[in-house]
Amino acid sequence: MRIRSRIARAGAVLAALAAATGVALAGPFPYRVQHRIALTGTAPVRALAAGPGAQHVYAAVGDEVRSFDLTGQAGSRVKLPGVVTGLAAGAGDTLYAVVGAPARLVILSVRPLHVVVSVSLHAGAPSAVVFDPVADELFAESQAGHSVTRLDPGTGRRLGVVRLQGELMQMASNGRGTLYLANAERNALDVIDADRMAFSGDIPLARCRAPSGLAMDTLGRRLFVGCGNGRELIVDADLGYTFVTLPIQRAASLQAAFAFHPLGHAGWKGGTFVAGGSEVDAIRMYAFVRYAGGGRLALTRPATALASNPAAGELWLAEAPRAAAGADDEGAGPQLLVLGPSCAEASR
Repeated sequence: MRIRSRIARAGAVLAALAAATGVALAGPFPYRVQHRIALTGTAPVRALAAGPGAQHVYAAVGDEVRSFDLTGQAGSRVKLPGVVTGLAAGAGDTLYAVVGAPARLVILSVRPLHVVVSVSLHAGAPSAVVFDPVADELFAESQAGHSVTRLDPGTGRRLGVVRLQGELMQMASNGRGTLYLANAERNALDVIDADRMAFSGDIPLARCRAPSGLAMDTLGRRLFVGCGNGRELIVDADLGYTFVTLPIQRAASLQAAFAFHPLGHAGWKGGTFVAGGSEVDAIRMYAFVRYAGGGRLALTRPATALASNPAAGELWLAEAPRAAAGADDEGAGPQLLVLGPSCAEASR
């Protein structure tokens, strides 16, 4: 059964509430570039994750996981058995990485940074990993294998696999046993029952083409969907109802991140940031039923990874290596941007 807004009256009430709050005018982008870190080599940064305690951010660069402090100063690094395709911060001092070939899950400790466990994955080369700290659940996605695997967060042991159809993109978990996946081919969100590891249905996305970026506000039960045709959809996860649509950039591949108080208690209540081909778009949350565009930040190169570090008031972004440049060309490698509050937001 397809998951739709089966309760028309509830959907109408939600739409009325959203309309009644008014639509705020889009403001300037709330972050500015505080640090720009040039990396050597031609391998792109495929994933970023804010580490435990919000004091370090970790980057997947080729076959390495590298650490950086909040000023962008490079720290320790560790080599893994292949190209790292996904990163996720776990509980305590744990970090999870997935390697595409050979297909593996690697569990790391960050104090100091080192490999603790490395286990084989058998449902296709992994393309992403997500850890849900509330439900203590770990998932590895395989675009090539059209699958999602649930894994034990402590040992990496496989707990279940679900096979899906379509082009699987970014994942988000709700902390209550449900996993959502943006499906770019089917223009929908696939819904997974994590306890049974079974496909529960989908949420169709009206007027959305090629959804790829996905983030979730687990408290407000809102899904933020970045669509390739230049739309950001805000979906009520309980009803499967899209009640806000805002303009964003057009891009074939988007990444999204949500955070409460991303600029501290003096700034926004919450915000979603969507990075892709040419810019970062911000969506500002005024209330659970009231959102508006929060400005755009232009990029010099396509974005390849995005991570919010709200405890530190930072947003981290990776830009791709410069096209057609050699490994020895100065400034040709990927770049990390550390974004902090703009002067206007920091002074509020």
